[in-house]
Order: sequence, then C-alpha cells, then structure tokens
Amino acid sequence: MPKKAGIIFVTLGVVLILSALLLFLYNGLEDRRAGQQAESLMDEIHSAMTEETDPTTKPTEIEIEITESQETLPAEMPVVVIDGYEYIGYLSIPDLELELPVMAEWDYNRLKIAPCRHFGSSRTDDLVIAAHNYKRHFGPLSKLDIGAEIIFTDMEGIENRYALQELSTLAPDAVDAVQNSGYDLVLYTCTSGGATRVVAFCDRVTEEINGEEYE
Repeated sequence: MPKKAGIIFVTLGVVLILSALLLFLYNGLEDRRAGQQAESLMDEIHSAMTEETDPTTKPTEIEIEITESQETLPAEMPVVVIDGYEYIGYLSIPDLELELPVMAEWDYNRLKIAPCRHFGSSRTDDLVIAAHNYKRHFGPLSKLDIGAEIIFTDMEGIENRYALQELSTLAPDAVDAVQNSGYDLVLYTCTSGGATRVVAFCDRVTEEINGEEYE
C-alpha cells in the first residue's frame, strides 16, 4: 500500500510539473504573439495617419477646424478601423521602449490584441487605458520612475505628452479610484496572478514659452 501511494504521489508531482511547464510555454508564446501583433498594428496605424495628413489630399472640414483652433476639438476622438476593430491612436513609453496601438473599446478578447481605452478621452483629460501584463504590453509598467514621459498620439496626429506622477497597486474593484482619479491619463494592468492592479497616474506636461504655459 505505501509503495502504491508513493507511485501516485510521484505521478501527481510529474503531472503538476508538466502542467506548470506547459503554462509557462503557453504564456511565453502569448507574450511573443502579442508583441509581434502590436508591431504589425503600429505599421498599419502609422500608414493610416500618413494618409490622413497627406498634404496632397483635400482637408476635410474637421481638419480645417483643427488647423485654425485646437480648442474646438470634439471630445470624442477619431478612430481608424483595422481588421474590424477601431483604434484611437497609439501610446509611446520611451523609458520602456514601447510603442503600442490603443483600441477604442475594451473587452477581454480585445485586450489580447492591444491596450484598450477603458474610459474617457485625451480631449477631456480623463483617458484610462488598460492592457494585459504581457512583457510587450504593460508588463513592465511597475518599472517606470516618477516623472517618466508618456505620449499618446491620436489618429489626427495630435500628440498629448504626460509625466508619471504616481504609481500605485490597487484592488481589482477600485474602479472609482481609477476612473475618477483627477489625473489626465491613467494606465493599468494586472500584477502577476491577477490579485491586484498596477496603476500609473499621469498628468499633462506643460512648458513655459515667453512666460506663458502651453501643453
């Protein structure tokens, strides 16, 4: 009987080790796939933005308004459709060497493809972007230092520059703390295991020109 029990325990141990190994390999493949997909999508987004800003094309009414006064921009950001999904622009995090497309809406299937807008807009200074903790998505978010530069560029080529003000670890149900933080941009992702969230709170960067502040 003890010998039989020993065989069962050894077998269970082998099964658990193999399961952990398979999970590790699967996560690695998912991570690699996410990074490759992000690069491919960035090519398409840059191409779409180039077409929108091509000086040989006749500007639309909204493009004329933007040229005259950026203060009249509508709150809702323009989108471009790629492979059936809408994108609002892309996010650049120089310190992490990341450049990532941002989808207009979020759900768990979309999160497997790219970071997603969870709430708000860059034009109303309440944009919240969620992403998986893949290494080529928001996995390295916790490594950022306070003051790190983060840039969101919308589909009209308008750059919004931010600086990291606070990095926190919050519970998954801390929705109000994320959506109504008072910060201009919030990025968040799951920690390993999914028990908590890493949240980066950012504000717009202002620079002084001739004694006046500009964003």
